[in-house]
Amino acid sequence: MGAVGCGRTLAAGAVAAGVILGLCACSTATGPSGSANPSAGPSGAPTIEQAVAPSASPSPSHSGYVNPGTLDYPAETAANYVYSDKPQSKSEEFIKDTYPDLWAQGVRALSPKMVPGYNFADPPAPGAVVQYINGVRYEGTNSEPLGFRGKTADPQALPSDTVANVITAVNGRGAWPAGNVGQGGYLVAINEKDPKGTALGVYQFINASTTKRLGVKYFDGWESAWAYAQTHGYAVPGMDRELNPGEVASVQVLRAPHHSADMTLWVFDSSTNDWVFAAGPK
Repeated sequence: MGAVGCGRTLAAGAVAAGVILGLCACSTATGPSGSANPSAGPSGAPTIEQAVAPSASPSPSHSGYVNPGTLDYPAETAANYVYSDKPQSKSEEFIKDTYPDLWAQGVRALSPKMVPGYNFADPPAPGAVVQYINGVRYEGTNSEPLGFRGKTADPQALPSDTVANVITAVNGRGAWPAGNVGQGGYLVAINEKDPKGTALGVYQFINASTTKRLGVKYFDGWESAWAYAQTHGYAVPGMDRELNPGEVASVQVLRAPHHSADMTLWVFDSSTNDWVFAAGPK
């Protein structure tokens, strides 16, 4: 897709949808609804600010490497499993010794799927299939592991730590910020420019700078798509499971009012319960 207006092409798709979106950056714009001020999300949206998570532990060297997919985890298979700070099996000893950060975050079963580390240059680590946070058990799948990224202050609230980095990435002309734009978690992208209608897509990072779409659902406008995500959970057809809000590292809206060529990109900031302008025409 070519650039619009000012001839600048931004790599917004690398953040949201895996495609290059032609947009023009500017300092001011109307909100997603077209009003002078960006419209807030529907009432009841979470408004928690969380601290930056620690970097993931280094991955083990290839020498002596154990594939997590070959290990049996009692947290995954034992009917009467009880969480403990002490390893209860060889597989749990493996987690504690090899990925101490994950162990400290309550991870008790690993996926063979590797996910990116928190910061852009961090090495990948196996995704979490079973994790205990404040005594509550959370379950992912091998293909869609849990995506909390170490941010365990409130698993039921949308995090806001990626907002600034997402905007930097969108306007970086291909350069990625050193921090986290959602790596290790999941992205929700609402796209009014989709030829089938307004698309609500959920994306997963497959490495530090590339995403794939897990599924999509279509609506008649971005407001309907955003309301659906908050009312029915963060899952669309094609996914294994519903995401917890804390796994959704970024929510973005690509607006193309009245199917015009002028597009704007917005990022939801849960710390203010509002949308932040990221890029678009002047």
